[in-house]
Amino acid sequence: MILAPRKTSVETPEEKPERKLLVSFEEMRIRLERLRELDKVRLHHLFDDEEVHRFCDTLGVEFRSRVFTPAIELGLFVSQVLSRGDACTTVMAKFNRERKNSGLSPVCEDASAYTKARARLPVRLIDYVSDLIRKMAHEMTPDDWKWKGYNVYLVDGFVLRAPDTLANQKKYPQPSSQKVGLGFPQVRVVATTSLSSGCVVHYSTAPVEGKKTGEVSLFREKHKDFEKNDIVVADSNFESFHDAALLLRRGVNMVCCINGSRNSPFEGACEMIEEKFTELQKPSFDSSRFTRKEWKRLPRQILYRMICFRVANCETPLTIVTTLTDRQRFTAEDIVELYGWRWDVEVDIRSYKSSMGMWELRCLTPENLDREIAVAMLGYNLVRVLMCDTAAVLEVHPREISFSSARDAWLAFEDERETIDDIAWMIHSAASHFVRTRPGRSEPRAIKRRHTKYPKLTEARPSHRSKKKKKRNPKIAPQKA
Repeated sequence: MILAPRKTSVETPEEKPERKLLVSFEEMRIRLERLRELDKVRLHHLFDDEEVHRFCDTLGVEFRSRVFTPAIELGLFVSQVLSRGDACTTVMAKFNRERKNSGLSPVCEDASAYTKARARLPVRLIDYVSDLIRKMAHEMTPDDWKWKGYNVYLVDGFVLRAPDTLANQKKYPQPSSQKVGLGFPQVRVVATTSLSSGCVVHYSTAPVEGKKTGEVSLFREKHKDFEKNDIVVADSNFESFHDAALLLRRGVNMVCCINGSRNSPFEGACEMIEEKFTELQKPSFDSSRFTRKEWKRLPRQILYRMICFRVANCETPLTIVTTLTDRQRFTAEDIVELYGWRWDVEVDIRSYKSSMGMWELRCLTPENLDREIAVAMLGYNLVRVLMCDTAAVLEVHPREISFSSARDAWLAFEDERETIDDIAWMIHSAASHFVRTRPGRSEPRAIKRRHTKYPKLTEARPSHRSKKKKKRNPKIAPQKA
């Protein structure tokens, strides 16, 4: 197994396993003491307000020393995003409670000062702090959390919906297939997460339509962030000669499902794992895909390893392509098992969109949309750091910990991380649930619960409103004498 086995299986009427903590609270505290002596408690390495302000000096971010400093504003914004998007007035009420406990005077709760200060937060500061947290978690990742000691990264894209304002429509327009006034602005996001720690390594945003806004183009911008011997696992959308060659030039390997435009070399029924080696030739020049200079720099051919296997409860076999050509170090079974963990990036996206409520953004301008997405990535990485510490204490893998439970624990104890007892309480709360294994699970892509009883709008609201008004107040023609 790549990762440690899950702790709890799906409940059945015949068997319902009891949910118990693996260790007692006192044992947790003892293990935390040992980790602190080794300087391996990640939560102790998070930044305080003074360090955030030093980052502002490093990045050249100027601010005035008032109530809403960048550090305080960033903390409030992260808490707001993690708590499923509390209203700004709710954030101010919680902030005044903290000021009351600290013996400070209250601030106005109309939230205007908070929203103005939030709009001044530079995205580069947010990304800088998030990247430092990700690097800290990466450096403290033990080898037994990795796949054969290698750093594996999962890549996928998703779309977020934004409020329908003129400013948002201008930068992130709605799909061209929808009528004006009926759709919502859409933001495409391509994110890379770590298989071992679960942190977001990097991300890119763009409109859903337009040149160089596809998932592959956005991912290609981040090739420089990978290091030698890294492994990228993605779905068939990211499989191409161009990307495989560019990554190989950096010493990075890919594992993908075969692209739909490429023919599989396997014929007949696949009863077991089969593999073949093939030399993929450089495609013809296409000005819509790359420049002449980029095309000339590509190698004439690359060696592809193709593996065909059958998934349980699936009639059609899958074909995997990879640049990991060493059969002694990486067997076909190893590659198949590694690609099976690609689904974890889908779970990561679900945690970001559903558990954190980010599938529908709330800001009314594109600048604030970028801040909202960046702060959500920061909050996501903070929760992942807590999951890593919880896994280290319980001696399991971080992906066995429930993201929702860890998020709730962070919100409950985020201001209490000074002592070992504080962190023990936070980990005790985060360890309340484990992710269950669902071997061979097959579910239809359909929903049972209907969201609303009202019909969908089929024309722009102002036009619909005016027609309804005319229907209620018809003009009466004057009668002839």
